[in-house]
Amino acid sequence: MTSLLAPIDPSASVRDRILDVAQMLFADHGYAGASTRAIALAAGVNLAQLHYYFGSKRDLFRAAYLRGAEQVTAARRRALEGAKATWPEGRVPLDVLVRAFVTPFMLNGKTPEGRATMRMHARLNTEPDDISREVLSTVYDDTTLAYVEAFRPVLPHLPPEVLYWRLYFMMGAYRYTLLRSGRLEVMSGGVCDSGDFDMAVEQILPFLCAGLSAPAPGEPVPPIPGKGDEPRR
Repeated sequence: MTSLLAPIDPSASVRDRILDVAQMLFADHGYAGASTRAIALAAGVNLAQLHYYFGSKRDLFRAAYLRGAEQVTAARRRALEGAKATWPEGRVPLDVLVRAFVTPFMLNGKTPEGRATMRMHARLNTEPDDISREVLSTVYDDTTLAYVEAFRPVLPHLPPEVLYWRLYFMMGAYRYTLLRSGRLEVMSGGVCDSGDFDMAVEQILPFLCAGLSAPAPGEPVPPIPGKGDEPRR
């Protein structure tokens, strides 16, 4: 794997240098694989300085993740507030809500810092459970729950438990997209580029809206045009 580690900016503060390196090394190697000694060495500081600014390795991991992830939640919050101001009746169009929720996360991957945060996020499933739950809850709970409430009046045909499942599936879809597993390139023969985040957003939005707005399980599904038609004679 090619390291994401970039040259150190000598003008950056000691704290920022440590965070820059920690984001990249945690993204490359995960919590267990990135030692505080390696982070300190790459940042050009000693261990005492690292622990002075961040305390434990766990605290450093949390700070490195929050550094990028909080930009996502701030953008989501602004987008939701703007949508509510535009549609004060409380029924924001579904496509507007989905775009407001998904775009900040996906387009965060366009910058080196954002890509490091997204890679750290992808690794959270393999990190110790208590750490992953702590950072996810700290960063995302408030804004996620605010969006859940915004989706309710837009999808009134869905029972609450169905809505929760569908929003959960939505999160899984855009997170997998950001992993850049190479499967898209294989399937398309190189025609599609999973690193084209703007295109990824435009492709995933109608897909997510269709899935969210589909009938609840057990309800009649509208026929797909052309499917089941009698052959012409």
